[in-house]
Amino acid sequence: MQDFEPLVVAARQARTAGHPDQARDLYAKAAERARAAGAAAPLAHALRHISDLDREAGQAEGALIAADEAVGLYRASPDATPLDLANALRLSALAREALGRPAVDLWREAGALYLAADVEAGVEEAERRLGVRLSGR
Repeated sequence: MQDFEPLVVAARQARTAGHPDQARDLYAKAAERARAAGAAAPLAHALRHISDLDREAGQAEGALIAADEAVGLYRASPDATPLDLANALRLSALAREALGRPAVDLWREAGALYLAADVEAGVEEAERRLGVRLSGR
C-alpha cells in the first residue's frame, strides 16, 4: 500500500462524516505524496476531490486549478478511464461557469464520455448545461 492511500481513505471518511475541511486537507496531503511518488492516477483522483470540495466551499479558482490539473493527468495516462476524465471535465466546467467563463466544449466532451459510459446522470447534467440533447439518445 502506498503511503497516500490511507490518506484517501481517511479523506473519504471525513467527507462522509460531514467534515469537508478535514477531507480537503487529507486529500491535499494525499496529492502531495502521490505527486512525490510520481503516481499520476492517485494524484489525479485526489485533485478531482479537492476540486469538488473547493467548488462546494465557493472557492471556484482553486477548484478550477485542481480540476484542470486532473484533466491533464487523465489525458496523459493510458490507464485513466473515460469516466475518470468525464468527471474531471465536469468539475472543470462547473468551476469555469462559477467564474463566469465559457465551458461549452468541456460539457460536450464530458457529455459524450458519459454517454459512452452509459452514465445517465452525467448525460442529463451535460444536456441541461448545454441546453441540447446529445447525439445517440
